[in-house]
Amino acid sequence: MNKSSIYNIWVKNILFNSLSNNAISLLDDEVDEIKYYIKNIEEFEINYPEVFEKFRNMGFIIDFDFNELEYILYKNRIDTLQNKNYRLTINPTLQCNYKCWYCCVEDQETKYEQRRMDDETIEKIKKHIKYMVEIEKIQSLYLDWFGGEPLMYFYEVIYPISKYSIELCKKNNIPYSSHATTNAYYIDDKMINLFNKIKLTSFQIPIDGNEKKHNFVKNIEGIGHYKQIVENINKIVKNVEEPVIIMRINYDKQTLKNATDVINDIKKENRGKIFVDFQRVWQIDLTQNEEGDNNLLIKVKKEFEKEGFISSYFAYGRRNSFKCCYADSFYHRAVNYDGKIFKCTARDYADELCIGSFNEDGSIKFNTEIISKMFSGCTFGNEKCLNCVKLPLCFGPCIQKYYETKIGKANFKCLHDFAEISLETYVKDRVEKQNKFLKEYENL
Repeated sequence: MNKSSIYNIWVKNILFNSLSNNAISLLDDEVDEIKYYIKNIEEFEINYPEVFEKFRNMGFIIDFDFNELEYILYKNRIDTLQNKNYRLTINPTLQCNYKCWYCCVEDQETKYEQRRMDDETIEKIKKHIKYMVEIEKIQSLYLDWFGGEPLMYFYEVIYPISKYSIELCKKNNIPYSSHATTNAYYIDDKMINLFNKIKLTSFQIPIDGNEKKHNFVKNIEGIGHYKQIVENINKIVKNVEEPVIIMRINYDKQTLKNATDVINDIKKENRGKIFVDFQRVWQIDLTQNEEGDNNLLIKVKKEFEKEGFISSYFAYGRRNSFKCCYADSFYHRAVNYDGKIFKCTARDYADELCIGSFNEDGSIKFNTEIISKMFSGCTFGNEKCLNCVKLPLCFGPCIQKYYETKIGKANFKCLHDFAEISLETYVKDRVEKQNKFLKEYENL
């Protein structure tokens, strides 16, 4: 016995399934017939067995006894609580060489000292990593450098912790990797050479539009460094082993008008290794037409893809797991430069958000009042999310927003209400990419 998936969505002549993320484009005269057979499964199987099997394989039709929502809830609990691939975010400092007007640290009026993480805290982090590897038996270690500008203290903080972690992971035979969110100002040839030695191969680097726009937003006493930053992106792709570059284009109402100027500043041979992530500055109001699209964003995104870049847009960024954010995992923590431990890096690092501190043996003494509220249920366990056909595209709010909703500090907000690309546009784009892939596959 079979049935239709509850996550089937019709977008004009396209049938899309948000759980499998598969889409199929139909001819106009096929739509009504397929709609009929999707509701009359037994006839479908009898009359068109081969097409029926294809629809099953793509997730449009499922076993009668299979409950998709229960499956999502189950997978979410496994991913959230049992996945022991440990991601540790570390802020070497909250200082930064730039003063971007949209910075979350400044916008939240975060109180912090103008200093780096001290040596005592560095040793506590090393001891903690040793505890997680040898006692907690994590499956892998992923160090995520954040801030502030983390590379301000590359030699004092990042390098020694990384070297220690690599040796420890090698000794215990577990995978190690690392990532840095950086404005790339401090990167030079010497540092790039050391990136390879400490396996720092993944980077998120913001570009705020073309040279004029970028230098207006990011500058030191009026002097911008766009050319230096772009050149560093090119150097990383060329010289770092197996690089992963996320070029994050933070855009406001003006940025996208000239954003394609950036394309020619990235060497052609490097573009296929760069993932362009379009992110609206969160203080800026939505730009949408009647269909829910920002036409300029769509145009710019396609232009980057046409020139060889990989790109995405946050509202429909298909997750590799069954949760909204990597920070939703129990095995993710963020250590601030002062040694206090948090869940989210997009808040003000206030004491009331601190989830714990380090014990002498490297373990964490958790604030159980906060942790129990965060992990007592899945973040999308509300009526709107549980009944939404788009749930598998976002998995609801992140754990920090879920917690703030529980304590009455915030109200629930749907991610898709803040999207500048409509579901229809996403699905059409999905079909185009599928067809392109199939064509390339057939030509092999």
